[in-house]
Amino acid sequence: MKKFIPFLLEESCPVATQDIHVNLENRQHAIDEYYYGPANPNEPGNYWKDAAKRWKIDEATAKTMKCGNCAAFDESPKMLKCIESGIVNDVKHVDGEKTVDLAELGYCNLFHFKCAASRSCTAWLVNGPIK
Repeated sequence: MKKFIPFLLEESCPVATQDIHVNLENRQHAIDEYYYGPANPNEPGNYWKDAAKRWKIDEATAKTMKCGNCAAFDESPKMLKCIESGIVNDVKHVDGEKTVDLAELGYCNLFHFKCAASRSCTAWLVNGPIK
């Protein structure tokens, strides 16, 4: 099991919001171990059907269990600023705020990576997101 380092310092941004390599490593862990997906939410293939089987629920219910309404999904103003600044630092010509908005990004407090609201995983928790 990989060791995650969620914060550099208590008051700073999570490492994964500032370091693309850490973010991708943590995201891959969520894909491999917790069925994070679908890869392309606009073309989910069998993702929701398979998710329904994993949860032993109907597909319509599975489709309601998205990162955007998970209790571990952090889209607080401070976290969104962290994500935006990390994107700008990684790719200088990109508009961080626009990228966060278009991708509906937040931060997964369970697996420590930038997470898209339209995806899901088997660790989904009710009553989110963190505002």
